[in-house]
Amino acid sequence: MSLVEPAKPDEDKRRLFLVIADDTPDALMRVLGVANVQQTRLRALSAQPDGAGLSIRLELDDQGDERAQTLAARLSACPSVRGVGFGWR
Repeated sequence: MSLVEPAKPDEDKRRLFLVIADDTPDALMRVLGVANVQQTRLRALSAQPDGAGLSIRLELDDQGDERAQTLAARLSACPSVRGVGFGWR
């Protein structure tokens, strides 16, 4: 019996992006628009009000470190976005 999970195959690796944005009617669409332009493959999405803002969770297929950093930078530059964090899922 092993307590360590086996490594996921490369095609199953995912990145999790957490985005905090202003709670405006177009905030979610702006974030999704950036992800679309970057040709990401969305696997899961959740968004919910968080105080005066909107908390958006995007789970995407991994496309490498450079692409993840580029997406994070473009999301950060998006109007109404206050902060972006990302890591492995």
